[in-house]
Amino acid sequence: MFEKAKEIINSSKDIYIVGHINPDGDSIGSAFALYYSLKELGKNVNVIMKKHSDSFSFLPGIENIVDHVDKNEYDLLICVDSSQKSRLDISDEDFNKAKHTILIDHHRKAETEDNNYCNLCFVDVNLPAACQIVYNFIKKLNLPFNINSATYIYTGLMTDTGSFNYSSTTPETLRIAADLVEMGVDFAGICQKLNDTIKEEKLRLIAYSIDNMESIFDGKVRYVYVSYEKIKSLNLDEEDAEGVTNYLRKVKGTEVAIYVRGRSDGTNKVSLRSAGLVDVSKIAISFGGGGHQRAAGYTMYEEINVEKERLLNMIEVMLK
Repeated sequence: MFEKAKEIINSSKDIYIVGHINPDGDSIGSAFALYYSLKELGKNVNVIMKKHSDSFSFLPGIENIVDHVDKNEYDLLICVDSSQKSRLDISDEDFNKAKHTILIDHHRKAETEDNNYCNLCFVDVNLPAACQIVYNFIKKLNLPFNINSATYIYTGLMTDTGSFNYSSTTPETLRIAADLVEMGVDFAGICQKLNDTIKEEKLRLIAYSIDNMESIFDGKVRYVYVSYEKIKSLNLDEEDAEGVTNYLRKVKGTEVAIYVRGRSDGTNKVSLRSAGLVDVSKIAISFGGGGHQRAAGYTMYEEINVEKERLLNMIEVMLK
């Protein structure tokens, strides 16, 4: 399969790369690591990304994003970090303009879900980050790998492993990180920007969330809902409103942390974190989302209180 991927890339001139909507560090890291690698091959490469959190603005070349395909046809589309075609940050029309498609991903999927929506698929649900698969992909194909690609790979690994704290982190993950540091990646600078720096408005959102946190099932579940109106009143956008779940899960005795936030389209995004007893990926998948055993998410489309009751009922059963 790697030989086929190499053949397709070698024969491709115009290449687009896309991750999922509301991209996190792993999606951004995977896309731009490939971008810089393929640019060195002389390819005409673009990353499709309609918007991203300001937190990632320090990364090299991230301003060079496009929001659509400006050609009637192109050679290759590489999709990263999404088990669902519907969650890609690209229209069906632009997706279908590609002669060839490649998927690189690490998410679990529902049995009814097709995560083989590309011609070639490199999927490993046992790895903590798509960036780890991208790194192996680049190395296997003997593609160029410069400091910019390394910086993005490190960003994806660090963010999707919780700074290498999550149990999904593998020995190989740490070996790759060591190789990247040896290359000269500013690991301390990346950590400082992404882990130790937040806007005052984001701090106020965290404070509001903690103040309004509910303790459910004898403290085994921590739940908070923040409306879109509240997020806007704090002068935050949807991307900057991410990340509150990690504060809820820190409370002693918490098995499942739930952060629900409103969106501009009237839906609500659900972020789930587990201490290990509950496999939250099963919950997310049952509601049309996805993720991993300890970190998953999905979208609520119905009235918030109805959806909340359905979610809590499922968690209660799993806790027992």
